Amino acid sequence: LTGEPGEAQPEADPAPSPAFRLPLRNVTNANILSCLTQERKLSPSLVNFFIAAGDIYEDSSHHNVVFVGRDADGHPRYASSRGIQEKFRQDVAGAEKAFGFAHRGTDKQLLVFEAPIDLMSFCTLHRQMRSNAVALCGLYRGPLDNYLRENPHLKQIVLCLDADGPGQEAAEKFLDEYTQEGYAVSIQIPAQGKDWNEYLLRRSSEERRRKNGER
Repeated sequence: LTGEPGEAQPEADPAPSPAFRLPLRNVTNANILSCLTQERKLSPSLVNFFIAAGDIYEDSSHHNVVFVGRDADGHPRYASSRGIQEKFRQDVAGAEKAFGFAHRGTDKQLLVFEAPIDLMSFCTLHRQMRSNAVALCGLYRGPLDNYLRENPHLKQIVLCLDADGPGQEAAEKFLDEYTQEGYAVSIQIPAQGKDWNEYLLRRSSEERRRKNGER
């Protein structure tokens, strides 16, 4: 996907305020690599790209995957931990929710997701990282507003929220609001499943069955 090596470990990043500290990094990312590529079926090269950038890593205390959100200068302002062995999700103390997990692309389109896993699943499915992308870490529009404010050249928004009631209700609301603000807005939902990772898992399962000659 990226052609980038993924083993480099970035140095510790400066914190924006005394209240915010990124969790300590583990010496390896082996546990999250296994979870994200084997269980979640994300592209290994994509996962290694984000690891090399320091935007995801394995914490040393609980071996959770940490997703990092940065400001326009590249400084960490947000982080969320997600368990790989159990259902656990928590924002890091002092994190600023307006700075969501994101990928800064090269085109003029911004893809919007509910969760970092969905953002990465979409990139895996479509085998491209040209587009800008941001995860709201829920349905809070703060990260979207902030990303647009930091990138005023972006005029196209694609809402890739979950294909469930709350996700599509929010998508319709955002479509109306941002269209009124002058953006070209569209909605895209996964062809199968509730969200983009569920769609990726189904696609992976179908491909495995085809290779094995199963129906």
